Amino acid sequence: MNLTLETVRYTLRPAFGRQSFIASFIVKTQPDERRSTTSIDAKGVMRYNPQFVDKYVTDPADLFCLIVHELMHPMFGHFVYARGRLENLGADMVINAVLSLLFADYSGSGALFRKLYGRTGLQGLLRPGSEMCQSRYARLYAAFYETERSNPKPSTGETIQALKVLTPVQGIPAVVLLGSHGKEGLYQGKRRTGTDGMVPAFSADALARIAQELKGAAQDPRATRAGHGENLFDFFLNVLKTHLTIKRTLLQEFATRQKVDRFKQLIHRSRLGVSPIPIRLSKRDFVLLAAGVPSFHYHNVAYRQATQERGLAVYLDVSGSVNQHLPEIVGLLRSLKAELMSIFLFSNKVVEVPFRTLLVGQVQTTYGTDFDCIAEHVLTNRFDKAVVLTDGYASMTEENQEQLRSREFRALTVLFGGRADSPEFEALGDVVQLDEVTV
Repeated sequence: MNLTLETVRYTLRPAFGRQSFIASFIVKTQPDERRSTTSIDAKGVMRYNPQFVDKYVTDPADLFCLIVHELMHPMFGHFVYARGRLENLGADMVINAVLSLLFADYSGSGALFRKLYGRTGLQGLLRPGSEMCQSRYARLYAAFYETERSNPKPSTGETIQALKVLTPVQGIPAVVLLGSHGKEGLYQGKRRTGTDGMVPAFSADALARIAQELKGAAQDPRATRAGHGENLFDFFLNVLKTHLTIKRTLLQEFATRQKVDRFKQLIHRSRLGVSPIPIRLSKRDFVLLAAGVPSFHYHNVAYRQATQERGLAVYLDVSGSVNQHLPEIVGLLRSLKAELMSIFLFSNKVVEVPFRTLLVGQVQTTYGTDFDCIAEHVLTNRFDKAVVLTDGYASMTEENQEQLRSREFRALTVLFGGRADSPEFEALGDVVQLDEVTV
């Protein structure tokens, strides 16, 4: 296939529309034999290996798989994972299943993956229609490709962990994977994390627009694929939500003077304006009118909106139980990167880290969880307000709860991961679900 810019746009528009942002985002195609397959950078330049394309990309369905596979890595927040073979393979397994089942009409039910990979072993995980019944990976494969709702719900983090448990340490075979996997293209190779993850190069706005078009084009398998991939569809929709943001108006209510950030808090300042019409009288004019003294000019109180810089004390749960949710949370918080200087990570202790460190996936945790470490940190730093992001599975002593109440401390507690309440924080402020505070 002659991979021109017009060919790329012709391939993408049936799925995403003629005015598609994705189709117009790619502005140049460029052969590059240094790439093993392909990459797309933040400027919209698509580089590809011509030998690979000539051999495997023979029709629009193949090209759709190749392009959209690469665009989906930042959608899933795969930059937070290490760059080992199993991490890369697990990430590609998730994406290939999404393309094969949820974009079946445009991907030819994963046509490119069927050409590229065998039907057994680790390669079989990367394509539909594999022979995995007698394989050690059978249950993992079924979580993506079978209809049974009792199958475990797929996620990248759990997929990687399952692969590490199931795959022998010695002799992990090399498998050709699509895309750049952090070496180029979607990720900026110079900024690495402690786990060798990479910073996503795409802007939050670009990712949001890509996510919107992916959501519009995804096909519900309950209606189109006899139910195959129901769990995957639910998971995919939840992933796309990671490119939303937490409502700023809500966060503004929990800004604090005790932390230095560049977060803008809206305030209303009063001023007096002179007018011959009494609209909102000042106390002075009320006294004069009550005394029977007429006034030709009234001093009306007016309010104007202004902003002032405040801080946000955000406590993020990084215990082992929330690992799979971290890409979603990081995506929601990413829009605050210009304003939030640091964030407090907690498990059994609170660790303050630069906010940008979190965005590249560097997390410090003791894997357990308790809320007492938050209470002690709040009391030590004299915070009057804070935002707590947690799955809610932890506890706080009555003594610490009482001390926080006596200080009139207020918290916005945002729950994710399934729990519906958090008794430890209910007396301290609002407890809401993540979906309720995103836009």
